[in-house]
Parts: sequence; structure tokens; C-alpha cells
Amino acid sequence: MAIERPKDQRQFGRRAVFKPGTVVLDDGQRIDGTILDLSEGGAKIKVPNPNLLTGEFFFEVPSDDLIVRCRVIRVDSGIVGLRYIKPPRRLSWVKK
Repeated sequence: MAIERPKDQRQFGRRAVFKPGTVVLDDGQRIDGTILDLSEGGAKIKVPNPNLLTGEFFFEVPSDDLIVRCRVIRVDSGIVGLRYIKPPRRLSWVKK
């Protein structure tokens, strides 16, 4: 008997990763975490205190030279789903 699984509703495909990422809140606070997956439209990250992530904020992925404005769409046991609300930019261009 086949196991029925719910249809994936994501607009973009995702790829599993395991690398560092940093949330940068508008007040300048930086929250380091681990990226679990990335897609063209968002990411899934693990952070120590997901309750600090409210409204919009920047998300940096230094190893991919990426910075993107995003917001939380899901929180489950310290795992946070992010949706990009602006196109990603190169982190190295922003820090000049």
C-alpha cells in the first residue's frame, strides 16, 4: 500500500544545505544560525531564539555572498521558515 503525502505547495524548489547564516534585525542585533535549506523564494534556518524574529529583517549568507530582506512564515521547534520579500543582493556590494 502506498503512503499518501500532502502535495508540496512551494512555488520554488529547495536544496538542502548545512551552513552558517545570520539574521540582522533593524536595530542592528545579529543572530547567528544554521541554514537547513535554501530556495529562490526563501530559506529554512535554525536559530537559538526564533521569538526575536518579528516583522522584516535582513538575512545574510556569507558563503554565498548573499543578503536578502525577508520575514518569518513559519516557526516550529526552533526551525524558522523565511520568505524573501525583495530580490537577493550580493553581500560584498552592500558592505563596501
